[in-house]
Amino acid sequence: MQTKNYWVYITIAVIWITVIVSMMQSPELQFGDEPRIFNVAALLDWFWGLLGTVFVMRSTVFRRPHESGYGQDEAWGFVTLTVSGIWVAAMLVSIMAPTVTIGDDIFIPAGTIVAPIVAAALTPYACEFLIEGVAARLAGPQRI
Repeated sequence: MQTKNYWVYITIAVIWITVIVSMMQSPELQFGDEPRIFNVAALLDWFWGLLGTVFVMRSTVFRRPHESGYGQDEAWGFVTLTVSGIWVAAMLVSIMAPTVTIGDDIFIPAGTIVAPIVAAALTPYACEFLIEGVAARLAGPQRI
């Protein structure tokens, strides 16, 4: 049980480190004749990071004992690696993706807007797939 908690803590820490780095380093939305600068990442990324954290907690810590896949200690390291990879990739896309230029005075950072949404959407699927998959392989035919 303790090993699972460490993996979950590491996963959540990686999610929030990537959210904070992407909030500080992502390009900003600029529009208007006098450039008005709006930090989209600072406004939205915390919400998607919170949603990713809830998905990880729901799939790991708050899983009920009668749910399939419960207690498979071998899966937690894979969950951490996969979810961390998803969020690091979202951070890199958010920081490095080029901005979309409309006209001469509108710059939209599409990667900054889309990457955390995709990461938050992939997080529960990755958690459930790995936990259920490892549970199915380890439990074998006696599993109901």
